Amino acid sequence: MVRAKTKAEKVFDRTKSTATIITDKLLDELTYLVRTTDYSRKKVPEVDRKKEIFKIFRNEKTYEVTTVSDITLDDYENITPASDWNKLLKWAKSMTGKTVVFINPTMEGGGVAMLRPPLVHLLQLLGVNARWYVMSGRKNPTDPNPFLFTKQMHNISQRRAPKNERITKSGKAIHQAWNAENAEILIQQETIRIADVIVIDDPQPAPLKKHIDKVNHKVKWVWRNHIDTNNELMSDPSTPQGEVSGYILNECGIKDVDAVVAHPVESFVHPGMEEKTFFAPATIEPHDDLNKALTDQEIKDGITFINSEIINRNKQFSTDGDKRNMQRMIDPSRPKISLVARFDESKGMDKALELGVRTREKIRQLGMNSDKYLPQVIIIGNGSVDDPSGIPVYEEMLKIRREKYPKERKDIIIMRLRHNYKAMNALMYPTPSRSGKRSPQMVALQTSEAEGCETRISDWIRHGVPVVISNRGGMSLQVEEGKSGLVIDFDKPDFDIERGAEFIANIITDHNKYSKIRKSTLEAAEKFNNREFTTTANATRLLRVFDSVLKGKKADYIWKISEMKD
Repeated sequence: MVRAKTKAEKVFDRTKSTATIITDKLLDELTYLVRTTDYSRKKVPEVDRKKEIFKIFRNEKTYEVTTVSDITLDDYENITPASDWNKLLKWAKSMTGKTVVFINPTMEGGGVAMLRPPLVHLLQLLGVNARWYVMSGRKNPTDPNPFLFTKQMHNISQRRAPKNERITKSGKAIHQAWNAENAEILIQQETIRIADVIVIDDPQPAPLKKHIDKVNHKVKWVWRNHIDTNNELMSDPSTPQGEVSGYILNECGIKDVDAVVAHPVESFVHPGMEEKTFFAPATIEPHDDLNKALTDQEIKDGITFINSEIINRNKQFSTDGDKRNMQRMIDPSRPKISLVARFDESKGMDKALELGVRTREKIRQLGMNSDKYLPQVIIIGNGSVDDPSGIPVYEEMLKIRREKYPKERKDIIIMRLRHNYKAMNALMYPTPSRSGKRSPQMVALQTSEAEGCETRISDWIRHGVPVVISNRGGMSLQVEEGKSGLVIDFDKPDFDIERGAEFIANIITDHNKYSKIRKSTLEAAEKFNNREFTTTANATRLLRVFDSVLKGKKADYIWKISEMKD
């Protein structure tokens, strides 16, 4: 019997068949599904982040977000090299008496939502008056959704949209109107009216600049580009990427900002902004629920949470007559090949599935056919408030699982989870306990076809789990080849899947080889990732940018803390 398609799949099929820009009506259908559908087809409850290490509270009237945490300045100093700590203090001191405001569109689900709470908290501990505001959604839910347009810009910029897709005047108008609506509240906030520096992230809040400039004439603007952009394509106004870049720079006013911060990849630099661009990769937070040390019970609880989500989803699949989509639970005693990411067109999740299945085939060729040797292939992630792709991409991965890999699907787990950093943390532990028993081998994947940085890579390395990643965007900056993992060449016709699978099968079936690379991965984390890809490094780089724009200093591409002068 042919399985009936879900409503999300039907909408997604229509988006894929659209040759040019998707209509506002169709996109609104898609976003309605994202915002109102969870695994049991019921309304998704708002994420409660008040119980995390970095607790956050948003004032619905002012849009300001408050961050509260018991993490102290001593906690950061204790894990930071003395020379790096001195650099941080130096630039923090230069901001004495200054106010920095961060504005972005979401406080849950995306990379900025992960980066912002610990950064604001650390800056405040250092005596910097750092404040954070998160924009509101549409006042009228029947109005066109701006996140559909901003996601379209994102996909076009990252070369993940249909070839002929273009932004339109109507899309720009929706974007501008939403920002104007938010500006009505934001420009009334005294902190914003007197801010010395304002930081905005990506295209979503870009139009706010012209509104805030009217009430704050002295403010210095920093625009943060987290996206994998292509300078050559952006430099040509006839390309879709050139149109997006031109809209952001000229119509949104970003060409007049005082500094741009991009991931450390020269092709990411927007045309004409070379002399204003600083480099700074995204970073992880060692103390948060995603990275803190967990007890044995917390590890078990995290895996139990994920498995309970699988059980609930299976019940819904069964009710829908969708039994081919039902999945096994995670088995802590088995080897694993895992990917943790948002369900997004750019993440290359189909390549991760192919890599996992090919690895299992190679292990079978070695005569290892039992569950003891064959790894579970796990793809898990959340959604993001400002990203309407989550459910359709999730549905597409389920389709690939059941149609392309029917014989392997029993050991392929694909789950879009409710927000739970601690559960993600538990999944990253290469052993279910510290009982001394031999650990089941685990390898992490990050197979994005376009990517700014993706700090889940440094999360995995910090946990001592070797990674296999694509060479796209800024991801390879985090990996010391041969020590903490392998970088496969996505420029090859087969995406280098064969070499990646060979590498994984080689270490996952040999405990001694795995132990050796696990040890070198932990060493790489200690000597490199924990220095260059954590919150202290992020704060240091941004404080240096703030100091530069306030003093009129020239931008540069220096990003490694180890290469900065004291």
